Amino acid sequence: MAPIKTLDAWANYHLGLQHLYRFTAPDNLRAKGCFERAVALDPRFSRARAGLSFTSFLEAFLMLGPNVPEARRAARHHAERGLELAPLDPFANFTMGRSYWLTHDLDTTAKWLDRAIQLKPNYAQGFYSSALASMLTGDIASAEAGLDLALLLSPPDPLLYGIHGARSLIFMQTGDYAAAARWGDRAAITPGAHYLIAMIAVAANSLAGRHDQAAHWRQTVRQRKPDATSAHYFTAFPTCDAKSRSLLGAELRRHGF
Repeated sequence: MAPIKTLDAWANYHLGLQHLYRFTAPDNLRAKGCFERAVALDPRFSRARAGLSFTSFLEAFLMLGPNVPEARRAARHHAERGLELAPLDPFANFTMGRSYWLTHDLDTTAKWLDRAIQLKPNYAQGFYSSALASMLTGDIASAEAGLDLALLLSPPDPLLYGIHGARSLIFMQTGDYAAAARWGDRAAITPGAHYLIAMIAVAANSLAGRHDQAAHWRQTVRQRKPDATSAHYFTAFPTCDAKSRSLLGAELRRHGF
């Protein structure tokens, strides 16, 4: 591969995407550097700004850095700048929606995600994120339809672990704990899965009575984020459905979160 200093804005952007979708703190920093170089080379490059919004989203969502409030503000700022430069860019609209996710404004999140999908009707990550928002508000039918479409459009998607994790959460909401455990395991072993996905697997397996498997995923969470708590989980996934929130919270606390 050519030295980074010789790469143009477009190449830096795509190198940033490679690191972005690994969902680790070191890779997120590398992705941020790539997007910053892309913006420096081309200040009007909307998608590089959207990439910066996404890295800031992950920093806040996964609590990767020391200043989560600042990461939230950066996610919104970069998304706004991306939209100023290219209001019809689906990725910029997507990141704007995700920035509202960080402030638990799921109604506004849904509006921006819907706009991203309208601009790009085959936008698998748009459908997935919209489905996840629907699930958190208890709209199971919309969530299932969105997940099915996301998987159809992009079977090997970088967010596949999230699609599987959302299915696990849906089965927990509907009371099919055996299915929830199967999908939770599948989500947690999918490349890119982070500690929050392992927390879903903990709760699902615990509800299914698979206590050894729940203990395995609890250990995985502790290895990846030793200070993980149920509050971290609900900050990332603002579950509005009271029954689901109570059920998940009880299981996570049972396992020391």
